[in-house]
Amino acid sequence: MRQMKKINLKAVLGISGMALLAVGVALDNGAFNLSNLGLRFSRALDYNITLDNSNSPTLSGGSGIMVDEKSVTWEYSNCASYASGHVTINKDGYFGISSSTGFGYTFVTSLVANFTTTNDGQLWLMTSLDGTNWVEMEQLASGTSTIVANDWRYVRFLDYGPTGNQINISSVSLDYKCQGGINASEDSDGAKVENVIQVSDNLTYATETNDLSPRGNSTQAVRFTKTSGSSSIIIGFGKTYKIGDIAYKKIEFDMQTTNINYGKTLQVMKDTSGVTTSIDSSKHSGYKVTPLEDNWYHIEVAMTNLISLISGYGHGKGIEQDLPAKNVETKEVNAIKINAGACVIDNLRITGEQCDLGLYNNGTSFSAGGVYWFKVSWVGELISCTITVDDDTVAEQVPPDDYEIRNGSPFYIKGLIAGTIVATATLHIATHTGEIIKTISNTLTVQ
Repeated sequence: MRQMKKINLKAVLGISGMALLAVGVALDNGAFNLSNLGLRFSRALDYNITLDNSNSPTLSGGSGIMVDEKSVTWEYSNCASYASGHVTINKDGYFGISSSTGFGYTFVTSLVANFTTTNDGQLWLMTSLDGTNWVEMEQLASGTSTIVANDWRYVRFLDYGPTGNQINISSVSLDYKCQGGINASEDSDGAKVENVIQVSDNLTYATETNDLSPRGNSTQAVRFTKTSGSSSIIIGFGKTYKIGDIAYKKIEFDMQTTNINYGKTLQVMKDTSGVTTSIDSSKHSGYKVTPLEDNWYHIEVAMTNLISLISGYGHGKGIEQDLPAKNVETKEVNAIKINAGACVIDNLRITGEQCDLGLYNNGTSFSAGGVYWFKVSWVGELISCTITVDDDTVAEQVPPDDYEIRNGSPFYIKGLIAGTIVATATLHIATHTGEIIKTISNTLTVQ
Protein backbone atom coordinates (compact mmCIF):
# COMPACT_ATOMS: atom_id res chain seq x y z
CA MET A 1 0.00 0.00 0.00
CA ARG A 2 1.45 3.35 -0.98
CA GLN A 3 2.16 6.12 1.45
CA MET A 4 1.36 9.63 0.34
CA LYS A 5 3.47 12.68 0.86
CA LYS A 6 1.59 15.35 2.78
CA ILE A 7 1.39 18.79 1.25
CA ASN A 8 1.32 21.92 3.37
CA LEU A 9 -1.39 24.21 2.06
CA LYS A 10 0.26 27.39 3.27
CA ALA A 11 3.53 26.40 1.64
CA VAL A 12 1.74 26.01 -1.66
CA LEU A 13 -0.40 29.13 -1.52
CA GLY A 14 1.58 31.39 0.75
CA ILE A 15 -1.69 32.90 1.86
CA SER A 16 -4.77 31.90 3.84
CA GLY A 17 -8.45 32.68 3.81
CA MET A 18 -8.92 32.36 0.04
CA ALA A 19 -12.18 31.15 -1.39
CA LEU A 20 -11.15 29.04 -4.39
CA LEU A 21 -12.82 26.45 -6.53
CA ALA A 22 -12.70 22.85 -5.30
CA VAL A 23 -9.90 20.85 -6.89
CA GLY A 24 -9.87 17.07 -7.03
CA VAL A 25 -6.86 15.45 -8.71
CA ALA A 26 -6.58 11.68 -9.09
CA LEU A 27 -3.23 10.31 -10.23
CA ASP A 28 -1.65 6.88 -10.60
CA ASN A 29 -4.86 4.84 -10.89
CA GLY A 30 -6.57 6.92 -8.25
CA ALA A 31 -4.06 6.06 -5.52
CA PHE A 32 -3.22 9.69 -4.78
CA ASN A 33 -5.59 12.61 -4.49
CA LEU A 34 -4.33 16.10 -3.67
CA SER A 35 -7.61 17.37 -2.33
CA ASN A 36 -7.82 14.86 0.50
CA LEU A 37 -4.74 16.22 2.26
CA GLY A 38 -5.83 19.80 2.73
CA LEU A 39 -6.37 21.35 -0.70
CA ARG A 40 -10.10 21.70 -0.19
CA PHE A 41 -10.32 25.17 -1.66
CA SER A 42 -14.09 25.48 -1.79
CA ARG A 43 -14.56 26.57 1.81
CA ALA A 44 -14.54 30.27 2.58
CA LEU A 45 -14.06 32.18 5.82
CA ASP A 46 -16.16 31.43 8.91
CA TYR A 47 -19.32 33.39 9.57
CA ASN A 48 -21.32 33.42 12.81
CA ILE A 49 -24.90 33.54 13.99
CA THR A 50 -25.62 34.05 17.69
CA LEU A 51 -28.90 33.47 19.48
CA ASP A 52 -29.26 35.50 22.68
CA ASN A 53 -31.71 37.88 24.34
CA SER A 54 -31.54 40.22 21.35
CA ASN A 55 -33.42 37.72 19.16
CA SER A 56 -35.48 35.77 21.68
CA PRO A 57 -38.65 34.20 20.24
CA THR A 58 -42.18 35.36 20.88
CA LEU A 59 -43.97 32.36 22.38
CA SER A 60 -47.61 31.38 22.67
CA GLY A 61 -48.41 28.36 24.79
CA GLY A 62 -44.72 27.52 24.87
CA SER A 63 -44.40 27.40 21.07
CA GLY A 64 -43.28 29.84 18.44
CA ILE A 65 -40.91 30.63 15.61
CA MET A 66 -38.11 33.13 15.14
CA VAL A 67 -36.58 34.15 11.80
CA ASP A 68 -33.00 35.19 12.38
CA GLU A 69 -30.91 37.79 10.56
CA LYS A 70 -29.93 35.23 7.90
CA SER A 71 -33.59 34.37 7.17
CA VAL A 72 -33.25 30.96 8.82
CA THR A 73 -36.37 29.90 10.73
CA TRP A 74 -35.99 28.50 14.26
CA GLU A 75 -38.92 26.67 15.84
CA TYR A 76 -39.66 26.36 19.58
CA SER A 77 -41.77 23.80 21.42
CA ASN A 78 -42.52 23.55 25.16
CA CYS A 79 -40.34 26.53 25.91
CA ALA A 80 -40.66 29.66 28.08
CA SER A 81 -39.37 33.21 27.97
CA TYR A 82 -36.01 33.89 29.62
CA ALA A 83 -35.31 37.54 30.37
CA SER A 84 -31.58 37.02 30.92
CA GLY A 85 -30.92 35.09 27.74
CA HIS A 86 -32.42 33.49 24.65
CA VAL A 87 -35.04 31.04 25.93
CA THR A 88 -35.88 28.50 28.64
CA ILE A 89 -36.55 24.91 27.62
CA ASN A 90 -38.92 22.76 29.66
CA LYS A 91 -38.55 19.00 30.02
CA ASP A 92 -38.84 17.34 26.58
CA GLY A 93 -39.03 20.77 24.99
CA TYR A 94 -36.72 21.89 22.22
CA PHE A 95 -35.74 24.56 19.76
CA GLY A 96 -33.89 24.25 16.49
CA ILE A 97 -33.79 24.98 12.78
CA SER A 98 -37.14 24.34 11.16
CA SER A 99 -37.65 22.06 8.17
CA SER A 100 -39.46 24.98 6.54
CA THR A 101 -36.02 26.51 6.00
CA GLY A 102 -34.87 24.52 3.00
CA PHE A 103 -31.24 25.59 3.22
CA GLY A 104 -30.44 25.69 6.95
CA TYR A 105 -26.83 26.63 7.73
CA THR A 106 -24.27 25.26 5.31
CA PHE A 107 -20.98 23.80 6.54
CA VAL A 108 -21.29 24.35 10.28
CA THR A 109 -17.76 24.37 11.78
CA SER A 110 -18.36 25.02 15.48
CA LEU A 111 -21.21 25.26 17.94
CA VAL A 112 -21.24 26.50 21.55
CA ALA A 113 -24.27 26.64 23.87
CA ASN A 114 -24.14 28.61 27.12
CA PHE A 115 -26.78 27.49 29.60
CA THR A 116 -27.63 26.76 33.22
CA THR A 117 -29.69 23.99 34.76
CA THR A 118 -30.11 22.20 38.07
CA ASN A 119 -29.50 18.63 39.20
CA ASP A 120 -29.79 16.26 36.26
CA GLY A 121 -31.01 18.58 33.53
CA GLN A 122 -29.49 17.49 30.22
CA LEU A 123 -29.17 19.54 27.03
CA TRP A 124 -28.89 17.28 24.00
CA LEU A 125 -27.68 18.34 20.59
CA MET A 126 -29.67 16.78 17.76
CA THR A 127 -28.91 16.70 14.04
CA SER A 128 -31.07 15.98 11.02
CA LEU A 129 -30.77 15.61 7.27
CA ASP A 130 -34.16 17.20 6.64
CA GLY A 131 -35.28 19.03 9.78
CA THR A 132 -37.89 16.33 10.40
CA ASN A 133 -36.12 13.12 11.48
CA TRP A 134 -33.74 13.77 14.35
CA VAL A 135 -31.00 11.75 16.10
CA GLU A 136 -29.02 12.63 19.21
CA MET A 137 -25.37 13.46 18.74
CA GLU A 138 -24.12 14.67 22.11
CA GLN A 139 -25.07 15.75 25.60
CA LEU A 140 -23.69 19.29 25.68
CA ALA A 141 -21.56 20.96 28.33
CA SER A 142 -22.14 24.67 28.80
CA GLY A 143 -19.57 26.89 27.12
CA THR A 144 -17.79 23.98 25.43
CA SER A 145 -17.39 23.98 21.65
CA THR A 146 -18.47 20.83 19.83
CA ILE A 147 -17.69 19.66 16.31
CA VAL A 148 -20.19 16.83 16.04
CA ALA A 149 -22.65 19.18 14.32
CA ASN A 150 -20.10 20.07 11.64
CA ASP A 151 -21.57 20.05 8.12
CA TRP A 152 -25.09 19.26 9.35
CA ARG A 153 -27.53 21.94 8.20
CA TYR A 154 -30.23 21.21 10.79
CA VAL A 155 -29.53 21.29 14.53
CA ARG A 156 -31.85 21.14 17.53
CA PHE A 157 -31.45 21.55 21.29
CA LEU A 158 -33.51 19.24 23.48
CA ASP A 159 -34.12 19.22 27.24
CA TYR A 160 -33.92 15.60 28.36
CA GLY A 161 -33.67 14.73 32.04
CA PRO A 162 -35.43 12.25 34.31
CA THR A 163 -36.86 14.80 36.75
CA GLY A 164 -37.95 17.55 34.40
CA ASN A 165 -35.59 20.41 35.22
CA GLN A 166 -35.70 23.50 33.05
CA ILE A 167 -32.65 24.59 31.06
CA ASN A 168 -31.99 28.32 30.68
CA ILE A 169 -30.25 29.04 27.38
CA SER A 170 -28.18 32.21 27.68
CA SER A 171 -26.83 32.02 24.13
CA VAL A 172 -25.95 29.74 21.25
CA SER A 173 -23.08 30.60 18.91
CA LEU A 174 -22.83 28.82 15.56
CA ASP A 175 -19.92 29.24 13.12
CA TYR A 176 -20.47 28.27 9.49
CA LYS A 177 -19.11 28.74 5.98
CA CYS A 178 -20.84 31.17 3.67
CA GLN A 179 -21.44 29.07 0.58
CA GLY A 180 -24.25 27.08 -0.92
CA GLY A 181 -23.15 23.49 -0.55
CA ILE A 182 -25.02 20.77 -2.45
CA ASN A 183 -27.90 19.72 -0.22
CA ALA A 184 -28.40 18.77 3.43
CA SER A 185 -27.57 15.12 2.77
CA GLU A 186 -24.50 15.60 0.58
CA ASP A 187 -22.96 18.28 2.78
CA SER A 188 -22.63 15.77 5.63
CA ASP A 189 -21.70 12.81 3.39
CA GLY A 190 -18.02 11.88 3.24
CA ALA A 191 -18.44 9.58 0.21
CA LYS A 192 -16.89 11.95 -2.32
CA VAL A 193 -13.93 11.54 -4.64
CA GLU A 194 -12.03 14.34 -2.94
CA ASN A 195 -12.19 12.40 0.34
CA VAL A 196 -10.51 9.25 -1.00
CA ILE A 197 -7.11 9.15 0.70
CA GLN A 198 -5.62 5.89 -0.56
CA VAL A 199 -6.55 2.76 -2.50
CA SER A 200 -4.73 -0.43 -3.47
CA ASP A 201 -2.83 -0.48 -6.77
CA ASN A 202 -5.55 -2.67 -8.29
CA LEU A 203 -8.32 -0.12 -7.70
CA THR A 204 -9.36 3.04 -9.50
CA TYR A 205 -12.18 5.35 -8.46
CA ALA A 206 -14.47 8.01 -9.85
CA THR A 207 -17.55 10.03 -8.99
CA GLU A 208 -20.80 8.06 -9.43
CA THR A 209 -23.96 10.07 -10.12
CA ASN A 210 -26.36 7.44 -11.47
CA ASP A 211 -26.14 4.33 -9.29
CA LEU A 212 -26.82 5.80 -5.84
CA SER A 213 -28.01 4.49 -2.49
CA PRO A 214 -31.71 3.56 -2.42
CA ARG A 215 -31.96 5.29 0.95
CA GLY A 216 -32.31 8.50 -1.05
CA ASN A 217 -31.27 12.18 -0.84
CA SER A 218 -27.96 11.49 -2.55
CA THR A 219 -26.63 13.14 -5.70
CA GLN A 220 -23.18 11.56 -5.84
CA ALA A 221 -21.16 8.65 -4.52
CA VAL A 222 -17.78 7.03 -5.22
CA ARG A 223 -17.41 4.04 -7.54
CA PHE A 224 -14.38 1.80 -7.08
CA THR A 225 -13.32 -0.43 -9.99
CA LYS A 226 -11.09 -3.43 -9.37
CA THR A 227 -8.82 -5.47 -11.63
CA SER A 228 -7.87 -8.52 -9.51
CA GLY A 229 -6.54 -9.62 -6.12
CA SER A 230 -7.25 -8.34 -2.62
CA SER A 231 -7.82 -4.63 -2.18
CA SER A 232 -8.46 -1.95 0.39
CA ILE A 233 -9.76 1.60 0.55
CA ILE A 234 -9.06 4.53 2.88
CA ILE A 235 -11.84 7.10 2.57
CA GLY A 236 -12.29 10.19 4.74
CA PHE A 237 -15.26 11.78 6.47
CA GLY A 238 -14.36 15.17 5.04
CA LYS A 239 -13.59 16.43 8.55
CA THR A 240 -11.39 15.58 11.53
CA TYR A 241 -12.70 14.34 14.87
CA LYS A 242 -11.14 13.59 18.23
CA ILE A 243 -11.77 10.10 19.61
CA GLY A 244 -13.34 11.55 22.74
CA ASP A 245 -15.97 13.36 20.65
CA ILE A 246 -17.16 10.26 18.81
CA ALA A 247 -16.39 7.39 21.20
CA TYR A 248 -20.08 6.52 21.68
CA LYS A 249 -21.29 7.12 18.15
CA LYS A 250 -21.26 4.93 15.06
CA ILE A 251 -19.78 4.90 11.58
CA GLU A 252 -22.31 4.19 8.87
CA PHE A 253 -22.30 4.04 5.09
CA ASP A 254 -24.06 2.36 2.18
CA MET A 255 -22.24 -0.03 -0.13
CA GLN A 256 -23.22 -1.58 -3.41
CA THR A 257 -21.36 -4.82 -4.06
CA THR A 258 -21.97 -8.29 -5.47
CA ASN A 259 -19.63 -9.83 -2.89
CA ILE A 260 -20.92 -8.80 0.54
CA ASN A 261 -20.67 -12.29 2.04
CA TYR A 262 -16.91 -12.49 2.56
CA GLY A 263 -15.38 -11.08 5.73
CA LYS A 264 -14.96 -7.33 5.67
CA THR A 265 -12.91 -5.26 8.07
CA LEU A 266 -13.13 -1.66 9.23
CA GLN A 267 -10.58 0.48 11.04
CA VAL A 268 -10.54 4.18 11.91
CA MET A 269 -7.57 6.12 10.55
CA LYS A 270 -5.76 9.44 10.61
CA ASP A 271 -4.80 9.77 6.96
CA THR A 272 -2.91 6.50 6.30
CA SER A 273 -2.13 5.61 9.94
CA GLY A 274 -4.39 3.34 11.97
CA VAL A 275 -5.70 4.87 15.20
CA THR A 276 -8.08 2.16 16.44
CA THR A 277 -8.22 -1.60 16.31
CA SER A 278 -10.19 -3.15 13.45
CA ILE A 279 -13.36 -5.22 13.39
CA ASP A 280 -13.91 -8.24 11.15
CA SER A 281 -17.43 -8.98 9.92
CA SER A 282 -16.71 -12.71 9.69
CA LYS A 283 -15.77 -12.90 13.39
CA HIS A 284 -17.63 -10.14 15.19
CA SER A 285 -21.32 -9.31 15.40
CA GLY A 286 -20.56 -5.62 15.87
CA TYR A 287 -20.16 -5.21 12.09
CA LYS A 288 -23.81 -4.74 11.06
CA VAL A 289 -24.96 -5.38 7.48
CA THR A 290 -28.56 -4.66 6.44
CA PRO A 291 -29.63 -5.57 2.88
CA LEU A 292 -31.36 -2.78 0.99
CA GLU A 293 -32.01 -3.46 -2.71
CA ASP A 294 -30.15 -3.85 -6.01
CA ASN A 295 -27.03 -5.20 -4.23
CA TRP A 296 -26.99 -2.23 -1.87
CA TYR A 297 -26.28 -2.75 1.85
CA HIS A 298 -26.31 -0.46 4.86
CA ILE A 299 -23.21 -0.87 7.06
CA GLU A 300 -23.07 0.20 10.72
CA VAL A 301 -20.13 -0.12 13.13
CA ALA A 302 -20.29 1.38 16.62
CA MET A 303 -17.10 3.08 17.73
CA THR A 304 -17.22 0.99 20.91
CA ASN A 305 -16.20 -1.98 18.74
CA LEU A 306 -12.96 -0.20 17.91
CA ILE A 307 -11.84 1.56 21.08
CA SER A 308 -12.81 1.54 24.76
CA LEU A 309 -12.62 4.48 27.12
CA ILE A 310 -13.70 2.61 30.27
CA SER A 311 -12.33 -0.95 30.33
CA GLY A 312 -9.44 -2.27 32.38
CA TYR A 313 -8.86 -4.87 35.10
CA GLY A 314 -6.02 -5.86 37.35
CA HIS A 315 -4.63 -3.57 40.04
CA GLY A 316 -0.95 -4.31 40.48
CA LYS A 317 -0.97 -6.82 37.63
CA GLY A 318 0.63 -4.74 34.92
CA ILE A 319 -2.26 -2.27 34.64
CA GLU A 320 -1.18 0.52 36.95
CA GLN A 321 -3.29 3.28 35.42
CA ASP A 322 -6.86 3.63 34.28
CA LEU A 323 -7.60 2.87 30.68
CA PRO A 324 -7.84 4.25 28.06
CA ALA A 325 -4.21 4.63 27.17
CA LYS A 326 -2.66 8.03 27.62
CA ASN A 327 -4.04 10.75 25.32
CA VAL A 328 -6.33 8.39 23.39
CA GLU A 329 -9.33 10.70 23.81
CA THR A 330 -7.49 13.53 22.07
CA LYS A 331 -6.20 11.45 19.16
CA GLU A 332 -7.50 12.71 15.82
CA VAL A 333 -9.22 10.59 13.19
CA ASN A 334 -10.51 11.53 9.76
CA ALA A 335 -11.12 8.33 7.77
CA ILE A 336 -11.90 4.64 7.71
CA LYS A 337 -10.01 1.77 6.10
CA ILE A 338 -12.06 -1.09 4.66
CA ASN A 339 -11.03 -4.16 2.66
CA ALA A 340 -13.61 -3.59 -0.05
CA GLY A 341 -13.06 -4.13 -3.76
CA ALA A 342 -15.35 -3.32 -6.69
CA CYS A 343 -18.17 -1.34 -5.10
CA VAL A 344 -19.97 1.98 -4.75
CA ILE A 345 -19.84 3.80 -1.41
CA ASP A 346 -22.43 6.40 -0.45
CA ASN A 347 -23.70 8.21 2.68
CA LEU A 348 -20.53 7.92 4.82
CA ARG A 349 -21.13 9.58 8.19
CA ILE A 350 -20.59 9.43 11.92
CA THR A 351 -23.94 9.67 13.70
CA GLY A 352 -25.52 9.06 17.09
CA GLU A 353 -28.46 7.08 15.76
CA GLN A 354 -29.11 3.85 17.65
CA CYS A 355 -28.17 0.43 16.29
CA ASP A 356 -28.25 -3.11 17.68
CA LEU A 357 -25.68 -4.26 20.21
CA GLY A 358 -22.70 -6.29 18.99
CA LEU A 359 -19.94 -8.51 20.36
CA TYR A 360 -16.29 -8.26 19.38
CA ASN A 361 -14.50 -10.83 21.53
CA ASN A 362 -11.89 -12.97 19.78
CA GLY A 363 -12.54 -15.96 22.04
CA THR A 364 -15.27 -17.44 24.22
CA SER A 365 -13.37 -19.21 27.00
CA PHE A 366 -11.55 -18.21 30.19
CA SER A 367 -10.21 -19.83 33.33
CA ALA A 368 -11.83 -20.44 36.68
CA GLY A 369 -10.47 -17.78 38.99
CA GLY A 370 -9.83 -15.52 36.02
CA VAL A 371 -11.92 -12.79 34.40
CA TYR A 372 -13.40 -12.33 30.93
CA TRP A 373 -14.02 -8.94 29.32
CA PHE A 374 -17.44 -9.35 27.74
CA LYS A 375 -16.91 -6.98 24.82
CA VAL A 376 -20.27 -5.42 24.03
CA SER A 377 -20.57 -2.58 21.53
CA TRP A 378 -23.31 0.03 21.72
CA VAL A 379 -24.19 3.56 20.62
CA GLY A 380 -25.18 6.31 23.03
CA GLU A 381 -24.78 7.31 26.65
CA LEU A 382 -24.51 4.21 28.81
CA ILE A 383 -26.50 4.38 32.05
CA SER A 384 -25.73 0.87 33.28
CA CYS A 385 -24.93 -2.69 32.23
CA THR A 386 -25.96 -5.81 34.10
CA ILE A 387 -24.54 -9.20 33.09
CA THR A 388 -26.49 -12.30 34.12
CA VAL A 389 -25.50 -15.94 33.63
CA ASP A 390 -27.78 -18.95 33.45
CA ASP A 391 -25.68 -20.78 36.07
CA ASP A 392 -24.31 -18.46 38.74
CA THR A 393 -22.27 -21.24 40.30
CA VAL A 394 -20.01 -21.21 37.22
CA ALA A 395 -19.45 -17.46 36.79
CA GLU A 396 -20.65 -14.05 37.95
CA GLN A 397 -20.39 -10.40 36.98
CA VAL A 398 -17.55 -8.49 38.60
CA PRO A 399 -19.13 -5.48 40.36
CA PRO A 400 -18.06 -2.15 38.81
CA ASP A 401 -16.83 -0.98 42.22
CA ASP A 402 -14.50 -3.99 42.61
CA TYR A 403 -10.96 -2.99 43.62
CA GLU A 404 -9.51 -4.52 40.44
CA ILE A 405 -11.84 -2.69 38.04
CA ARG A 406 -10.57 0.30 36.13
CA ASN A 407 -12.98 3.19 35.43
CA GLY A 408 -15.99 1.39 36.87
CA SER A 409 -16.35 -0.90 33.87
CA PRO A 410 -19.39 -3.21 34.18
CA PHE A 411 -18.26 -5.58 31.41
CA TYR A 412 -16.22 -8.19 33.32
CA ILE A 413 -17.22 -11.73 34.30
CA LYS A 414 -15.31 -13.82 36.87
CA GLY A 415 -15.00 -17.57 36.42
CA LEU A 416 -15.83 -19.63 39.55
CA ILE A 417 -15.69 -23.27 38.47
CA ALA A 418 -15.39 -25.13 35.16
CA GLY A 419 -18.55 -25.21 33.07
CA THR A 420 -20.52 -23.66 30.23
CA ILE A 421 -22.78 -20.64 30.64
CA VAL A 422 -24.92 -18.31 28.60
CA ALA A 423 -24.04 -14.74 29.56
CA THR A 424 -26.54 -11.96 28.83
CA ALA A 425 -25.66 -8.27 28.97
CA THR A 426 -28.54 -5.85 29.57
CA LEU A 427 -27.66 -2.25 28.74
CA HIS A 428 -29.66 0.81 29.73
CA ILE A 429 -28.92 3.65 27.30
CA ALA A 430 -30.07 7.27 27.44
CA THR A 431 -31.61 8.66 24.25
CA HIS A 432 -33.61 11.77 23.39
CA THR A 433 -36.82 9.73 23.59
CA GLY A 434 -35.97 8.38 27.04
CA GLU A 435 -34.10 5.40 28.42
CA ILE A 436 -33.98 2.28 26.23
CA ILE A 437 -32.99 -1.26 27.16
CA LYS A 438 -31.01 -3.58 24.87
CA THR A 439 -29.73 -7.11 25.46
CA ILE A 440 -27.22 -9.48 23.86
CA SER A 441 -26.09 -12.98 24.80
CA ASN A 442 -23.24 -15.40 24.11
CA THR A 443 -22.22 -18.90 25.19
CA LEU A 444 -18.96 -18.96 27.18
CA THR A 445 -16.81 -21.74 28.60
CA VAL A 446 -15.07 -21.58 31.97
CA GLN A 447 -12.12 -23.98 32.01
